[in-house]
Amino acid sequence: MFGLLLADGIRLAVGDDLEPLEAIERAFLEALGIALLAFLVLSLTGGFVLSMGFLRQVDDITHTAEAIIRGELTSRIPLRETNDNFDRLSRTLNRMLDRIQDLMESLSQVSNDIAHALRTPLGRLRHKLETARLQIRSSPQGLAAVDAAIEETDTILDTFSALLRIAQIEAGTRKAGLKPLDLSALFERVIEAYAAAAEEEGKTLKANVETGLSAVGDRELLVEMAANLLDNAIRHTPAGADIELSLVRKGKKLIASIADNGPGIPAEDRERVFRRFYRLERSASIPGTGLGLALVAAVAELHGIELGAEDNAPGLRIRMIFDAFEPDELRTSTGYVMAINPGARPL
Repeated sequence: MFGLLLADGIRLAVGDDLEPLEAIERAFLEALGIALLAFLVLSLTGGFVLSMGFLRQVDDITHTAEAIIRGELTSRIPLRETNDNFDRLSRTLNRMLDRIQDLMESLSQVSNDIAHALRTPLGRLRHKLETARLQIRSSPQGLAAVDAAIEETDTILDTFSALLRIAQIEAGTRKAGLKPLDLSALFERVIEAYAAAAEEEGKTLKANVETGLSAVGDRELLVEMAANLLDNAIRHTPAGADIELSLVRKGKKLIASIADNGPGIPAEDRERVFRRFYRLERSASIPGTGLGLALVAAVAELHGIELGAEDNAPGLRIRMIFDAFEPDELRTSTGYVMAINPGARPL
């Protein structure tokens, strides 16, 4: 407002209405606030979308890595065809996985080819040794030499058979045969099959198996795993030893174990015993190929079973942890016959 004092004491005042200016100021501030709010919302939304896309790509890589660890060598990281850094990284990792798969398949094929190629001449060699044995019955020394050669040939043939068996399991070709089964009944029948063999060796075989416990698996392979573990316990414990096979449920897990009170295994060797051909020095004189526990490890890997060797104080405990399968969902086949021969040559 502007004011002026005139003559005769008259004051002239000139004023203007500021309401339009104040309205403009309010409108500007409101627009600025809305713009800031919109910027904040868009920034947060954009950041969320970008982070979700980033996390999805990280999850894809993680899931693929976990699948590879489980033995699914054909798994690959999905590409989004955006040609960004993640897409280029995924493409590079996929090429690396292709190369690893090729190398693994080549190695497995070479091993299988060698095993198949050598089994045939070894089989012919054994046949010739059997023929020679019939021809030299009059020579006790000759018979002993031929018998020793036949025994060594059988050991080599068993070794190749076990290697081929392990290669087949590790290749994952048996995963299609995984289905619900009564694990309690399976273990009880394995125990029945080996009770007589344990008694002949002067050892006691006990069972502590909860009934009605079910899991998903390949029946033949799980029988083979349990049979190898029991056979291993019987062969590597002294006369008078106690061997126990147990199966109990803890929450959603089934805990199975085969324990003995024999000499046990030193702590530093408990992981190594599951390797191929690994044998303790004191076991060198015991018949076997050193592949029994390697086959057990291959079966456990195929089924996702947590496998470990522990001190039983005294003795050894082999622990197996299965995922439980609810009995009311169990769909078992009938007419199952156990294919176990406790007198067979051990692996």
